[in-house]
Amino acid sequence: MDFSIRLENLLEERNVTQKQLSIELHIAATTLSGYINEYREPDFQTLVRIARYFDVSTDYLLGLCPEKKPVPSSLSPAEGALVHIFRSLSPERQELLTEQAKFYQSLNAKASKKNG
Repeated sequence: MDFSIRLENLLEERNVTQKQLSIELHIAATTLSGYINEYREPDFQTLVRIARYFDVSTDYLLGLCPEKKPVPSSLSPAEGALVHIFRSLSPERQELLTEQAKFYQSLNAKASKKNG
């Protein structure tokens, strides 16, 4: 997947218009349109601003890695998989998953009290 497709997907995921993003990044709407229509490429500074705006890595934007943000290396593979799944969800589903995790955490705490 190339930069233009990833940028367009991020706009859709966040429900942001091209005009809104161009205003936020202080670039011309025609410049942003050029990125999406593949006849322009951002300079390094603009690429970093786009990554920061969407909270993704520049490697993701450039198509060098599939994850929007790299998983910290201190995590186990299972923890990294959970982080990856969590980040791929919409904010509403992230909230639901967090609530489920809290529920299981409370069950685990109750079981520990019983056994301890």
